[in-house]
Amino acid sequence: MKTDYYHRSARLATLGFFLAKAFKELLEPRQLVIEHSFGDGLFCHEAHWQKISKREIRLLQHAMEAWIGNIEPIRFTEKPKSEALEFFTETKSLSKQEIVKKWPGDMIPIIIFENYWDICTEPISMYKNRLKPFELRPYNRGFLLRSGLDDQSELPPFVDRPRLFSILEEQETWSRTLGVRTVRELNEIVRSGDYRELLWVAEGLHEKKLARIADQLVDAFPGRKIICVAGPSSSGKTTFAKRLCIQLRVNGFKTLALSMDDYFLDRDRIPKGPDGTQDFEALTAMNTRLLSEQVDDLLQGKSIPRRKFDFSTGQGVDLKDTCFLGDQEFILLEGIHGLNPKFIEKLGSDRVQKIYISAITTLNVDAQHRISTSDNRLLRRMVRDYQFRGYSPRDTISRWDSVRAGEEEHIFPYQEEADTMFNSSLIYELSVLSGIAAPLLQHVKGTDIVEEKAEYLHRFLSFFEPIDPEGVPSISLLREFVGNSGFSY
Repeated sequence: MKTDYYHRSARLATLGFFLAKAFKELLEPRQLVIEHSFGDGLFCHEAHWQKISKREIRLLQHAMEAWIGNIEPIRFTEKPKSEALEFFTETKSLSKQEIVKKWPGDMIPIIIFENYWDICTEPISMYKNRLKPFELRPYNRGFLLRSGLDDQSELPPFVDRPRLFSILEEQETWSRTLGVRTVRELNEIVRSGDYRELLWVAEGLHEKKLARIADQLVDAFPGRKIICVAGPSSSGKTTFAKRLCIQLRVNGFKTLALSMDDYFLDRDRIPKGPDGTQDFEALTAMNTRLLSEQVDDLLQGKSIPRRKFDFSTGQGVDLKDTCFLGDQEFILLEGIHGLNPKFIEKLGSDRVQKIYISAITTLNVDAQHRISTSDNRLLRRMVRDYQFRGYSPRDTISRWDSVRAGEEEHIFPYQEEADTMFNSSLIYELSVLSGIAAPLLQHVKGTDIVEEKAEYLHRFLSFFEPIDPEGVPSISLLREFVGNSGFSY
């Protein structure tokens, strides 16, 4: 799809191809792993976490710069499955063999530069002159591959996000615990029929983290009674909040939940963005004054009317029902602006505990091809939108760039403001989503960028052996998207 996010993703995929070539030629027998997205790039490391020196990182970058700067073109071709399978058998790449076997159709798209080639599992940039600026930067126990946007002549200063990275490290540790780091390893468990334990352990890891977060919240009570939960679209904020309430009950505490979506300004007062359309994702679209006043009233022992925003009329109304805060009770606010410093200041930062929900998958297609967190969330949202909100897959995909732009402006800049982070991704979820989403994507027809994205997602889902959704526990975060949840929404 022809957007900044698409172009950066394609550039990173192509740069990753050149990095894999450089790593093989300069550092073999050590093996490269391109692990996951981080900031404006990808986190990479040696497969067995062997140290890569600054000098070696410079050598890798110099090799990449030389190849990108010469006249040798990137070539694209297709190879018969048999030939591709033979090649990756000779190179002993089990994960790539799996992808070749699962690829729909008889021909495999291949990217070639000089004598090095790989499968095109994701969009690739054909133009080497668009791959700059980029850099390799030492980070943690590996390094970052950073890339700019179309209109940047040089990379902006690096912005570290250590709290977010700690969640990525935690998820990578969980992947090792589960013994699943690539699609091949997941598929082998599914094909064996013995995957229920994988589901239970994955869900158990979520439950363990939720219990720890609840304990931390209780430790800060009564000084910090307000819990703010924020995260991007389809990160599972709603189910997370419901499960957190259960864990707080285990600790002897109740929770009064208020949705920030019920505190929109009336539709005719919603501010307009630069394009002239109303910007419902801006903080100024929220009646933050009313919400902060009602939170104050609750903390002072007063009752408040339940608030509800009627999306059909575009107006917020006070209901007849009232609510008040008990002695052993938290206020939980859930919404995209839950970490915005301007909003937190209105609530009183010393009274708030902030939680950020992400949905970052560390499952890889293979060692050199990561799985896009954005694509994972898009598939979640598409399935939910179709089943419960009356939107077609085309509707959801066509809106996704606008959603992503809102996240970049209103959510991602404040991730590091969180006191606690929770990763809602489940190692097995794409196997569940594949059986539901793939048939929906087949019906997205046309010749536009929406169909292009749909075709890519459909092909990507074909890599997975499907898991019957019936096996997903009723209180799983995944149930928010696939249905039949034990919770009411």
